Amino acid sequence: MTNTNRTLPKWICYSGAFLFYFFLERCVCNALPLWHAVPLLAPLTAAAVGFLEGAEEGAAFGMGAGLLCAVCCGAGNARMIWLFSLGGALCGLTLHRSLGRTLPGYLLCAVGTMGLVEAVSLLLRLGRYAAPAAAMLPIAAGEAAYSLLFAPAIYLLFSAIYRRFRPDLEFDEP
Repeated sequence: MTNTNRTLPKWICYSGAFLFYFFLERCVCNALPLWHAVPLLAPLTAAAVGFLEGAEEGAAFGMGAGLLCAVCCGAGNARMIWLFSLGGALCGLTLHRSLGRTLPGYLLCAVGTMGLVEAVSLLLRLGRYAAPAAAMLPIAAGEAAYSLLFAPAIYLLFSAIYRRFRPDLEFDEP
């Protein structure tokens, strides 16, 4: 984040894309449950930013996305702040592991991010409710699968923003 003439508009566009998917998740997808679950698109947006920009930017964006989700979704969702931040940072670390900035690489990161979010949520639900894990696992799997249906669209929008504001002399790292 060195060129300030490109940095601010890029992050405004990333924030606008996040808000688009956040409102899609909250207003449209909540009304259309699939497999008795609603998708979580916010962690996938943090994963996209981390995947495209790097670990620090992904962690910062994930922290902001998690904070907004925690505030809008009510009490008990403070875990979203550190989960989204961790997901964005871990996806940013894969940038240096020769996945490249490709759709298959992002899909792998998206699966890992949703796995992390759903595993932590499942563990917290098991501690809070008396239901067995066998009853809650299909709900978590359905939520992750429904979320991952949106992953290609999220990647395409965020990669378009990344390419639009990419400095001329920047090259992909091997």
